Amino acid sequence: MKAYYDKGTRRLKRILGKIVPYNTHYRPSNICRINLEDFSASNPRELCIHPIYPALTTSLDISEDLYEACSEYWKPKKEVQTDYMVVEVPNGRIYTDNISSVAVVSQYNHLVENVSLSLMSGKVSVPNLNNIFEQRYFNPPVKLQGTVFSLLTGGAGINNISHWFVDVLPRLHLLRESGLYDKVDWFYVPSTRYSYQTETLELLGIPADKIISGETHPHIAADCVIASTAPRGNHTLVPQWLCDFIQSSFMPYAEKESDMLVPESPYLYISRSDSKMRNVLNEKELLQVLEPYGFRCVVASQLSIKEKIKLFSKAKVIMGATGAGLISMFFCKPGTKMVELFNEGFVIEPFYDIASKIGLDYEYIICKGSKRVRNASQGQRENLQVEIEKVVEILEMMRAKQEKKYEVA
Repeated sequence: MKAYYDKGTRRLKRILGKIVPYNTHYRPSNICRINLEDFSASNPRELCIHPIYPALTTSLDISEDLYEACSEYWKPKKEVQTDYMVVEVPNGRIYTDNISSVAVVSQYNHLVENVSLSLMSGKVSVPNLNNIFEQRYFNPPVKLQGTVFSLLTGGAGINNISHWFVDVLPRLHLLRESGLYDKVDWFYVPSTRYSYQTETLELLGIPADKIISGETHPHIAADCVIASTAPRGNHTLVPQWLCDFIQSSFMPYAEKESDMLVPESPYLYISRSDSKMRNVLNEKELLQVLEPYGFRCVVASQLSIKEKIKLFSKAKVIMGATGAGLISMFFCKPGTKMVELFNEGFVIEPFYDIASKIGLDYEYIICKGSKRVRNASQGQRENLQVEIEKVVEILEMMRAKQEKKYEVA
């Protein structure tokens, strides 16, 4: 009930914020453009630019069959280019609705492009369409002494572990590459409501007393604001550096001792029984079929980050419906078999994109849907009726391959 109340309250605030005028002088008056051909052209009193990966190309390496199967309303690009940078903004401020808009604003009241972000229907919009320009109601910013680094992101970074790993945490890599890490006094994150958020920040060495939550403080000002390009830029493809950062940051914990609530198993089925959408309707039947192959059913949200690292790093096969619980694939070792289950009305690329970049042996099963899906909002709510025979076919091929390997040995 509290979650519904909070969601309703946030929605009401967004609506009223566009109607009721209050402190409208905090709304940016213009956009601070960045000259990609000459970074020194920027006014140093307004911002200082640190290029990290200029014009970096990220590619999607998947089969043509799978690409064609991608949902038309969310067809990914096969190749994108992003100018990654970290920007210092003296006497800057940040405003966020913590849902679809992050606005980094200079002391001249200009929205800074590239490091600000606004989403419309889940996709990045151009700077002049940032939602802050429609905002009329502003509480004064909380003033912080020192330097703040923003890890804020539009979208589900506030409450979705998958987005936390691909849209929030990788900003720390860009910060380190800029050479400004030791200058930071405060780390500004979307939320600290969930245990995975505080756990990962702790494992990355960020002290709790240096963390500020966007949920608690949606409008801040500081002596200096530091912000980065979004880890996936203006698109959805995952760059190789992001995968390398996550694995190098967390995989060392795989060999450390930790208390496990769930016994280790080489075969993992990731259940979405803790979710109200994209459930496997015939999961009981599926689990009965998986049991003879040695699969253990896991609800990822019930495990600590250290448990996930340990469990997934020891796995030989993981299977599950597409969703946030699969993000622990980052902790798998190269060669691990991954089988992703899709409803035909919701086939999206992030997990198979990651799988190809961390060397997993990826396969997928597309399950027939019961109705036509027109958009992502509808698609992500569609449940799955898994065709058991397709699962058995993959498992038998896997078993035959393993037996052949033993015969050769």
